Amino acid sequence: MVRETLSADERDGLLHRLHGYLAWVGAEIPPVFEIDGMQIPLHELIWRLINKKELTDEEIVMIESLISVLDKKEARDEAAIAKANITEEEANNLYKEASGLLRAIMDLKDLERGAYPDDYDLRRKTAQKKLEMPTLCSSLWISSDRDCHEHETHT
Repeated sequence: MVRETLSADERDGLLHRLHGYLAWVGAEIPPVFEIDGMQIPLHELIWRLINKKELTDEEIVMIESLISVLDKKEARDEAAIAKANITEEEANNLYKEASGLLRAIMDLKDLERGAYPDDYDLRRKTAQKKLEMPTLCSSLWISSDRDCHEHETHT
């Protein structure tokens, strides 16, 4: 089977879309992201943070660190699309991951700026009901078991 590599036009198209304003809109945050060999439930972690009434100083520092790690990974994905000898399928997978990471980064930056209000809106209530908290509680990114179960009592 012959592997067809990504053409220059296809490469430019993906990079143009990735650099587009709001490229992350509609992108799915990866459910799991690996950091230093540890699997982080990224999607659930972000939703848990969004639904907290108030972030602790420790969580804010964690958010800043996570943004930095995600930024570096997104840049590596983008560089691979731009320069690596890859197939269209591999490039599309990298694009999907990079746009999902951009979405995660934007959500985390909004959290840093306090963009999510404390009042209940339909989107937050729906998201809260969809979360499965047990996997988050076992993660090192969760400050305490109490924080995990606090969410369940407020839905």
